[in-house]
Amino acid sequence: MIEFAHDAVDRIYKAIVASTDAAAKLKPILRPYDTVGSTRYVDFDTTRPVYATRADKCQVSHVVADTDSWEQKMAEALEDMPEVIRYVKNHNLGFTIPYTLNGEERQYIPDFLACLDDGHGHDDLLNLLIEVTGEKKKDKAAKVATARTLWVPAINNHGGFGRWAFLEIADPWDAQNLIRAHATCKPQPKS
Repeated sequence: MIEFAHDAVDRIYKAIVASTDAAAKLKPILRPYDTVGSTRYVDFDTTRPVYATRADKCQVSHVVADTDSWEQKMAEALEDMPEVIRYVKNHNLGFTIPYTLNGEERQYIPDFLACLDDGHGHDDLLNLLIEVTGEKKKDKAAKVATARTLWVPAINNHGGFGRWAFLEIADPWDAQNLIRAHATCKPQPKS
């Protein structure tokens, strides 16, 4: 029974935040000793399947896959998009979004982070969190709702970390079209 109470509290809180007028601004609570991360010195071993990345698009040499083909296809799509300046699979980077489910605190690890030139130029890239989604689960819905309705507005209101957006992709084979439609990106000529 307590699980239902916690679920109700989470839903009420998210509904209040979503319906609050623009005068009240949600702000992030930053980690005091780890506010900005980097992929520059990422180093780890894995036994999972991997996809070799292009050095001009990703500082991490390989995408570590959770499935047989979805993450690999997502990486390939991101590498083939001229408007994607850089990207990374969020594996062993330490980038997490806190959320609650049934009153229990958890950490959400979005699948990919991509920086896109969505028409604002190289000095104002869009930071896009990408979640590659398979089957629908309550846990996944809580993660996605938190990222979309709490984390992205809070980090954008902070103003010190650029522009952010969130996109859930159920079909990585159509990822380029979905990303372009979401971010209203226009393909840039290759230089």
